[in-house]
Amino acid sequence: MQMSSKAGRRTFLIVGIISLINSLIISFASLSVGEFFVGYELVFLGTTVMTFCLAYLYPQFKENDERSKRIKEKGMFFSYFFILGYMAILMPLLQFEVVNLNGYQTVCLLTTLTIITVFSSFVVLSKRY
Repeated sequence: MQMSSKAGRRTFLIVGIISLINSLIISFASLSVGEFFVGYELVFLGTTVMTFCLAYLYPQFKENDERSKRIKEKGMFFSYFFILGYMAILMPLLQFEVVNLNGYQTVCLLTTLTIITVFSSFVVLSKRY
């Protein structure tokens, strides 16, 4: 049985809204106990962006044709260079203590940036191809 395009989009939108609410609650909880940036808040935000991007991309990706493969291929290619750029910017900021992050926060920040970059590049490239 094949799922319709609207059912898949609707599912991703519902999961995205639930994920957004979860992300806001967790962020509010960490702020209310006095922790401004623990790290995991951003990862939840990144997964929220991912689900909304997948809701947008579902009709293109469900076909798994040449177009969707090209979008994924080019998206990963461009994301690679953006991620290298994030790391190149983050290294001197951490080295010269402009930004004070521990290891967990740094990994969470890079994880979030990776998730957001990959899926937003898919969205941008889906409009181009």
